[in-house]
Amino acid sequence: MKTAVVGLGNVGFEYAFTRHNVGFMVVDYIAGKENLKFEDYPTVFLAESKSFYLIKPKLYMNNSGKALLSAPIPVNKLPILVIYDDADITFGKIKFKIGINSVPGHKGLRDIYEKLGRRDIMRLRVGISRPQGVDLADWVLSEFSEEEKEKLPEIFEKCYQIVKLVVSGKAEVLYGRGLGL
Repeated sequence: MKTAVVGLGNVGFEYAFTRHNVGFMVVDYIAGKENLKFEDYPTVFLAESKSFYLIKPKLYMNNSGKALLSAPIPVNKLPILVIYDDADITFGKIKFKIGINSVPGHKGLRDIYEKLGRRDIMRLRVGISRPQGVDLADWVLSEFSEEEKEKLPEIFEKCYQIVKLVVSGKAEVLYGRGLGL
């Protein structure tokens, strides 16, 4: 069974390179590595490989679950891995987890959790840090610094390697492993 690999972000050029769009960036990176092209559907961009789908919801972040429910594939019947930004994790660190025990704070993930009604969602959280005294909404919608941009390919490659393990059915090897860069 194929895995639905969902990158979270907001559609639109003004959001393209913001911290909140790191999920889109990772999925775009994976598409490039796998030589996959996205097809444009009403609520999602979708690319397909032999073992997984790459999905970018086209509705705003807070409606990611709604977008997935209207996807042209049976997302709710597939294993799901969601890739998204996490301001509570240091920039460059990556955390993987299977399952959701409580309502997520990240609004994009929360909408997926609520609309799909699933607790078995796999999550790949990409750290974007959170500086003291900066409004979270302003922070996530700001672009990465030049220094951070230089490190993004290394972070994206690590995410790609994790996705390859997950879609090959080897997610359990990720537990207890240091995923930080």
